[in-house]
Amino acid sequence: MSPKRLVATATRALFCASAIAALAIPVSAQSSSPPPHPKIWKGSALANASLFFGNTQQRVVGVDGKVARVDSAFGLSTELQTVYGEASVAQGSQAVTKRIWMATTTVNLRPLARVSSFITGTFESNLEKRVASRYSAGAGARWNIHHTDATDASLSAALSAEHTTPIDTAASFPEQRIARVSVLGKFHHSFDDALRIAHSTSWQPSASGPSQYLVNSNTELRYKMNGTVSLSVTFMDSYDSGAKARGARTNNDGQMLFGISAGW
Repeated sequence: MSPKRLVATATRALFCASAIAALAIPVSAQSSSPPPHPKIWKGSALANASLFFGNTQQRVVGVDGKVARVDSAFGLSTELQTVYGEASVAQGSQAVTKRIWMATTTVNLRPLARVSSFITGTFESNLEKRVASRYSAGAGARWNIHHTDATDASLSAALSAEHTTPIDTAASFPEQRIARVSVLGKFHHSFDDALRIAHSTSWQPSASGPSQYLVNSNTELRYKMNGTVSLSVTFMDSYDSGAKARGARTNNDGQMLFGISAGW
């Protein structure tokens, strides 16, 4: 074969190979499955309890449900929590020592941005703190300090209006309407696919002065057993500077609960 025919044959072969490769690329791209869409709606249900027995018997049970929706433009989260406790008193009789209802709803605009805005509303009823009802509504901004698949940290500031009604309306602490400044820090970290820790602390002083304030802290350690079920240990502590004035034994209230949760 002459050199010219050899070059022509090699050129035709190279052209055919290039054409076949060009046709093969879109075919392989079509056969591959598209990437999964991120989950927008999430929910979880938690049941927890603690039990002490012997000279003093005490039991506390709690239920916590959460539903959240998050995308780049809009975020919505709702949480409902209830805690109920009994303890033995004089002559072995049982008395209700703890009864808490708490509900929170938050709407966030551009929740994945570095700085986002939100509005929030809360309701609380707390036997230990002698609160028949406490409503609040406010607005603020959140700074997403750090966000990765494993770690999330944020800091929020808000201004809210609050109305508190005590259980005993004849007490020296009447119904109260105040404005509060709220600062909330949140942090959660996943050590691996199974173990995760989450912590939040809020400080809510009265806008008229720092002598009236609320502090709430929540730390949860969760271990995922499978894709749905997890075991958890939760420590909750709250301080209300006006609780004793409403007839409570102390301003501080803390508890540790062990539970099981399901998420979807």
